[in-house]
Amino acid sequence: MENYQYIIVVLFIVLAFAPVTWQAIQRRKLNPPPMASHDRKLYRLWRSDPQSYERQYGAMDKQYQLAQKEKKRTTH
Repeated sequence: MENYQYIIVVLFIVLAFAPVTWQAIQRRKLNPPPMASHDRKLYRLWRSDPQSYERQYGAMDKQYQLAQKEKKRTTH
């Protein structure tokens, strides 16, 4: 009887945390644009509406990436 209680508790804990863990794993696989990776507000916009994010901040992201490439090229 006591062993079944432990099994039920462990099963409950696993079932309670499985969706949260799965979402965290999926979120780590995402590769947000540079500006969205540094700003929580932009990250939420990118997650909820990627097309809107691209319209508003896509040009700035491209400029940032070009500047980073130029910086890397000049330093190496």
